[in-house]
Amino acid sequence: MRTYCVVDPLHEKMTLTEYTLSSSGDYEVAAHTEDLFVTKRPWKVSVDLPALTARRAGLLARDEE
Repeated sequence: MRTYCVVDPLHEKMTLTEYTLSSSGDYEVAAHTEDLFVTKRPWKVSVDLPALTARRAGLLARDEE
């Protein structure tokens, strides 16, 4: 696998970190964001992290009622 992403939901705002395989064989951080993430590797995908954060907040608030 040449690239992979990790979504971290444990912070106040969800974050996404994209890792890519370097020529030395190690994975390096290619991107880190809590905003809209768009990539074309290995295929075109977008992740709206603010929307996911808001959705999570709404679900947690509902569960607390």
